[in-house]
Amino acid sequence: MSINARAIKRAVATPGTIGLFIVSTVTGVMLLLHWQGGLVRFSHEWLSLVFSGIAVWHLVRNWGAFRQYLTNRLAVGVLVATLVASAGVTAVTGSTDSVSPGAVFHALDRAPLKVVAPAFSLSAEDGVARLAAAGIEAGPDDTLADIGARNGTTGAAIASRLAQGGAAEQ
Repeated sequence: MSINARAIKRAVATPGTIGLFIVSTVTGVMLLLHWQGGLVRFSHEWLSLVFSGIAVWHLVRNWGAFRQYLTNRLAVGVLVATLVASAGVTAVTGSTDSVSPGAVFHALDRAPLKVVAPAFSLSAEDGVARLAAAGIEAGPDDTLADIGARNGTTGAAIASRLAQGGAAEQ
């Protein structure tokens, strides 16, 4: 029985590329929204490298078709605009002159509840009570990271819980 190597490559490469594109997109959005940073960041970074490798392999294998795109002014314009916009976003968000959202979340994560609670219009006691109502054990001198670790979650999830408010407030 003869196996068509091109069909196998297409049957593996195309679904693999689509799957990695979906994973990269979802984990990228999760990172942007600061959901599950640790494992998600690892998956996003490494699987994006695999995705990039497959994309380069695809480009090399289909160089003739890609070259035809470079003869189309609209396609070249879109490619250049995408690269310029990406560089601009990276320059603005990657600047060390401004405070990054990641730095803010890291600072909140390491701060004690009594320091963080006022950012959510709460006293330390109200923050402890709000978390207790959600079944989360916390003390005013505990950091959000410590509260999260002790309760099987993250500091960001604790901050989200503080921001949500109680049922009576909604």
